[in-house]
Parts: sequence; structure tokens; C-alpha cells
Amino acid sequence: MATIREIRRRIKSVKNTAKVTKAMEMVAGSKMKRAQERTIAARPYAEKMQQVLADLAAQGRFGEDVHPLLQKREVNRIALIHITPDRGLCGGLVANVNRSVANFILEQNVLITTVVVGRKGRDFMIRSGQEVRAEFT
Repeated sequence: MATIREIRRRIKSVKNTAKVTKAMEMVAGSKMKRAQERTIAARPYAEKMQQVLADLAAQGRFGEDVHPLLQKREVNRIALIHITPDRGLCGGLVANVNRSVANFILEQNVLITTVVVGRKGRDFMIRSGQEVRAEFT
């Protein structure tokens, strides 16, 4: 049977765990509120983008001239923007993004210009021998 001292120590341990959990809950709540505020602030931009895209998509249906960016043309060059984190603390994200980029590059038969955002992507492009036009880390 447990002694009084052991029981008190256990009660204190549970109380300390509860304090830590409460602090973590408060931090998570603060981050969630900030994320919700950012989402609400971005809503007008998203609505305007949706309206612009709908207008562009409807433009070619009614026999009007098609917007120059929507015309089908032969692809001679591709600009690839490779976005990765600077650190690898995000599970398999870096490996998956790099694998997708490598597969995309292998499938293309045209000149590819690469712009890299993030240290992990830059390191991958250098290792794979791909020319990097610009980098942002």
C-alpha cells in the first residue's frame, strides 16, 4: 500500500501536469485565434480572385477574344518555382516536394529555369545538378 508521502507526491505531480496542459491549451487557443483572424482578413482577397478567375473563364465561352494568358501555345520554356522550408522539421514534406519536382523535371523536354525558395530545396537542386536562376533562403 502507498504511503502518505507517495500519495502527496503523486497528487503534486498530477497538479503540475494539469498546469502544463492548461498553459499549452492557452497557447494553442491564442494561435488558433490568430489563424482565424488571418483567414477572415484574407477572405476579401480570395473572393476577388474567384471573381477574376470566373470572369476570365467566362470570357472565351461567348465568342469574344480569349485573354492572352489563356491562349494555347507551344511550350518552349518552363519557369519552376520550388518552395521548401529552411529546416526539415515537417515530416516527409521536404522529401515529397523534392520527389515531385524531380519527377516533373524528368518528364519535361524543354528548358527549365528554376527559382528556389528555402534552403532544403536549394540544397536538393544543387545536389541534382539543376541550374538555379535565383534563390531565396
